[in-house]
Amino acid sequence: MWLSWNYKDTDFAGPLTFEQKVDLFYQQTLGWQLHIADLIANGGDTFGENETVPKIRHAGFAVLHICFSYFELIGSLSPSTRRLSAEAAFSRGVQNVFPGLVKDSKESQKLLKRLHEGARNGLYHDGRTRSGVGLARPPDGSAINYDPASGTISISPERLPRVLKAHLEQFRRELMDPENVLLRDKFGRRFDAGFSRDRR
Repeated sequence: MWLSWNYKDTDFAGPLTFEQKVDLFYQQTLGWQLHIADLIANGGDTFGENETVPKIRHAGFAVLHICFSYFELIGSLSPSTRRLSAEAAFSRGVQNVFPGLVKDSKESQKLLKRLHEGARNGLYHDGRTRSGVGLARPPDGSAINYDPASGTISISPERLPRVLKAHLEQFRRELMDPENVLLRDKFGRRFDAGFSRDRR
């Protein structure tokens, strides 16, 4: 049975070490989610098949569908003393990936609410983003742009997967650092539970 794009269950003997758990999580998230989104949006080389695929036109919403669960996952892995709602985990994940998206805290809360309601909930419940959230290439080169004056959010499906892939790489480094005791403990517990337990 495949456990990731590059590992089968027969590749591991005995209980997984913490480092193997981190690597398996990394390879699953990269190879089965974020790199797939990047290939759909931008084309490129597949993993393990020595094949180059073209980008797929009009695939922006499919790319967002693939990418947006990453925010909630990352937010749910952040150490917390209280149980997080799905919205709180999503918001924490967005702030973790895009710490400087909005400097003003009041505007930041508006952005996070609009992103959760208009993008995350719109995609998952309606199959598309809701009013005020759309696909575009922000002129500043960012993956997500928020215009406080109009309250609109522009998301680049071509740029977003690459930002998330870079964040995943950084997150892996943080998990491998023995100094990050709380993060490592939270990750280990969530991994062992199959990521199905509460978000504490």
